Amino acid sequence: MRCPAKSSLLAAFVFATVFPSHPANAQSQSFDAVLANADKAQIDLAALHVAQSIQEAKLSETKPKVLVIDFFRGSAGNSSLLGTLLADRFSESLSNFSRGPQVLNRKILKDYMTKEWMGVSELRSNKQCLELGREFGATEVIIGLLSQDGDSVDLTIHLAGFGPAARKSEIFEPIVEVTHFPKTEQLVELLAKPAPPNFPHNFDAIPNEPGVLNYNDPGVSQLRCIRCPDAQYSDAARKAKIQGKVVLSVVVTTEGRATSIYVLKGAPMGLTAQAVSAVKSWEFRPAQKDGKPVSVRVPIEMWFRLF
Repeated sequence: MRCPAKSSLLAAFVFATVFPSHPANAQSQSFDAVLANADKAQIDLAALHVAQSIQEAKLSETKPKVLVIDFFRGSAGNSSLLGTLLADRFSESLSNFSRGPQVLNRKILKDYMTKEWMGVSELRSNKQCLELGREFGATEVIIGLLSQDGDSVDLTIHLAGFGPAARKSEIFEPIVEVTHFPKTEQLVELLAKPAPPNFPHNFDAIPNEPGVLNYNDPGVSQLRCIRCPDAQYSDAARKAKIQGKVVLSVVVTTEGRATSIYVLKGAPMGLTAQAVSAVKSWEFRPAQKDGKPVSVRVPIEMWFRLF
């Protein structure tokens, strides 16, 4: 029988990729230097057109609450540093139109991703973006797709969840706005560069603990999981059809219990908490060294899949 989530001990730590931090101010400064005034005007004009489209839509809300999720490279889930910076600019510009929708600050999204140890690459469909936006009280969300076409970098802006109040289904019939930027070497470089995750933990940052060895230290035998039930899906993640993995670093004690849990990579919609809760209940046959049980720190990878 296939289970809703699969877990495994990592044979090596290469699966838990660590990304360096990128201060937001440094990003903004470099971005302002790359984006020409004409390009900034294009973003502002696109925001104006979107605000007008929202006003013309027959929505059930008198004042919709909109969250700009991100501008992806090619398709949802492919993060781009250019896209994230453009989304920040677009969201700020859209909020300046007083007759437009109430635009939620993208900081709530970034804070959420930090809390859940995830990046925008975990959002792989319009539906997932919309469901996450509704977690923050947004009635609709805005998503963008970036691509290269000849001498330009094109941005297609999708409005998800908008439409006549009579439409009850979740079928996406997005309003679309297309913007073109003259291609430059700097824009292409930013387009190809993934946006950094917002979570700060990495393996090297985990403090040393007295009496705790690493699972791959010389002479340390392999520990075994003897009762390790799979984590369960949260209702929100199942509704949004979220799939992905959570990577944890835990200490397995000489009693075979998981303690000192660090999240190295999370997943949205409560899946990070579900993974941590499951691991806390696991029972292991502890590792040994010189014939005696020892406490070891080991990475654990937990997959969430819908079948």
